[in-house]
Amino acid sequence: MPHPLTRRRAIGALGALGAMGSGLGGGAWAQDHATAYPSKPIRLVVPFPAGGATDVLARHVAKGLQQSWGQPVVVDNKPGAGGILGTKTVIGSAPDGHTLLVHLASVLQQPHLRPSRPYSMADLAPITSLVRGQLTLAVQKDLGVNTLDEFIALVRKNPGKYSLANYGPGTTPHLQGLMFARQAGLEITPVAFQGGAPLLVALKGNHVSAGLLDVAALRSLGDAVRLVATSGRQRWPSLPDVPTFAEKGFHSLDAEGWIGLFAPAATPEAIQQKLNREVARILRTPELTSAIEAIDMVAVGNDLQAYRRQVQADDALYARIIQETGVRLD
Repeated sequence: MPHPLTRRRAIGALGALGAMGSGLGGGAWAQDHATAYPSKPIRLVVPFPAGGATDVLARHVAKGLQQSWGQPVVVDNKPGAGGILGTKTVIGSAPDGHTLLVHLASVLQQPHLRPSRPYSMADLAPITSLVRGQLTLAVQKDLGVNTLDEFIALVRKNPGKYSLANYGPGTTPHLQGLMFARQAGLEITPVAFQGGAPLLVALKGNHVSAGLLDVAALRSLGDAVRLVATSGRQRWPSLPDVPTFAEKGFHSLDAEGWIGLFAPAATPEAIQQKLNREVARILRTPELTSAIEAIDMVAVGNDLQAYRRQVQADDALYARIIQETGVRLD
């Protein structure tokens, strides 16, 4: 249930308390506030159905926090509207660190994709990046290409003949695939599926020519495809022989994918810091490190300032991509 305070009133109330605290030793007040946190159960909102990578990761983090702090930590799946429902649930909650959001990088994209602007990133406080991952371009073996250059040459010779699958309208693979096609001068048909499972079925069944998908999803494909490029600025550890798009001069896929933790924007800085430190510690535990490696992702746990810079940079990148491609979802 949304908290009855509007964001403006909540910020005003916190500002008034901060001013009062400054006259009585504001630093000590803030520290006491953080020391008492958490004072009740914590809710981790996942804006997707149960069972996906985001949900599984959130449950590992919830278990670690519960063991550390002795308060119940529950995962609340609130799918809907491309993650908007769950995101707005957190934005409308009390900014006290007890309701948090676990979300993909797509949290940045939705406000730019929808003229209605369902929320602003200014409504959220980035706490830390939990994991990072990369996309890979997987092409059907029967195309007879072994490299990104060969794939580009084939598509250029046959405009409109080939297809590039993605996870759905407005998703990162959709947006980055459009920019790649634009930069490479390709007439290739984007095919949007509703998530990763149907995309994998289409690739296995040879119903699409190629697909942009998470490295973690490759296990189910076996040797049905050839991998010709990955996103990010550096090669992925488990795919050292697969070059990045950036190596070939295509920089629309520089940004890596990630799953991050967010709080309502007005959450006190001391609580944000406490959350950041504890979640980073949990991510370094052997149990969670092994679980993350098992899905071919890399634990991050960066500090507040580093994650804020990352969110700001990726937000600007996706805003530019969405503007240049003209994709809209409203």
